[in-house]
Amino acid sequence: MSAGILKVHGYSAAPSQRPSTISFFTINFPVNIKTSATTTSDVNVTNGALDQIFSRAIPQFATVAMIGTVASNGQSIRFAIEDVGADADSPSGLGLGNGVSAFTSTQVAIQSSIRALGTVNGIALNTTSVTVTSFVL
Repeated sequence: MSAGILKVHGYSAAPSQRPSTISFFTINFPVNIKTSATTTSDVNVTNGALDQIFSRAIPQFATVAMIGTVASNGQSIRFAIEDVGADADSPSGLGLGNGVSAFTSTQVAIQSSIRALGTVNGIALNTTSVTVTSFVL
């Protein structure tokens, strides 16, 4: 069995066959997602905002390697992706592109993908107040 990164689902994700690195990001929300959803919290809601972000939005571009917990103020969550490097046909480091309308960076691509989800579980993700920032461990 090859070594890999443990995913939230409890199984090992084998590294891809292409060169890759792990990139770390934070999603910042304008509201407390623990208390501002149409239910009492979005954290454990199937198909809620967090579920849609990590199962639909980000996987369009990259493998989600790790997901942290929602910050105590309920307004941010950290995660990591497997960043596959850049080439002429990829939106800057995402490994998925058409060579025509490439995103300028992985961060912008992820942010745009999250905003494209619209309003989920009463949380407006389609606002400029929802931002994605990168960080280094």
